[in-house]
Amino acid sequence: MISKTPIYGVDFSGAKTDKNTWIASGSLSCQNINLDSVNPITRRDLVILLQNIPKNSIVALDFPFSLPIDFLRSWAPQAKTMPDVWDITLHKSLDNFITTRDTFVKKYGEAKRKGDSHFPESYSCLHKSNPNMLPMTYYGMRLLAELRESRFNIPPLAPPTAQCPTLLEAMPGAALRALGLPYKGYKNGSQAIHLRKLILQELMARFELIITDDSLTYDTITSNHDCLDSIIAMIVSALWAKSPGVFLHPRNSEIPTVAHARLEGWLYAPSYINK
Repeated sequence: MISKTPIYGVDFSGAKTDKNTWIASGSLSCQNINLDSVNPITRRDLVILLQNIPKNSIVALDFPFSLPIDFLRSWAPQAKTMPDVWDITLHKSLDNFITTRDTFVKKYGEAKRKGDSHFPESYSCLHKSNPNMLPMTYYGMRLLAELRESRFNIPPLAPPTAQCPTLLEAMPGAALRALGLPYKGYKNGSQAIHLRKLILQELMARFELIITDDSLTYDTITSNHDCLDSIIAMIVSALWAKSPGVFLHPRNSEIPTVAHARLEGWLYAPSYINK
């Protein structure tokens, strides 16, 4: 019997309508990656789903897990690690978050987390135009608070003693760049559809990605960049399940230290180019 690892990719949205979050679900075996489904999901239903996934699951989530340390001095001054930030965020409003952000940015600009310096294509968690990172970051941290970190392995936090699902902060654009695939222009613009099809074709060829749902055609997937991003995030989960060592970790970086990353969070993307 072939052992399979359940893998998930989430393209997360903080939109008021709560209609733009997508989740890709599949499995990793020795031979290939299976894509079983891709669907929109509400933030509430996402919490429920993640609370009930198998213990050996890997989930890549496309939102910042925490905030720049300089900003945390205003938002969560007593926080020592990410879970402290999540708990504080759970008890504050989005309006409060936006007001605190506006006051900070007026003085200091849109600071990035130290670890994000490795990914120049990333935006600051405090970015407020297109994309609007604020509600996505805010609702993402609240989601993590509701999940209760003790039930999950959330790098770079210290791993729990018992096996439980792994949650990774991921960014589809950073993964695409590391893989040598187009990471700009595939969401909007005259070449967007062409680039999405190219990305999907390359992912299927490189990683032996098999679409098991007959209703998921090339056109269905590539018509929506949120749908495609959730699949890219699922590929990140598969890569982690195969070998976490191909990712850049805080311990392999001069800045930040692991303790620093356990407060600010860490974006996990492959640290190599797969040509």
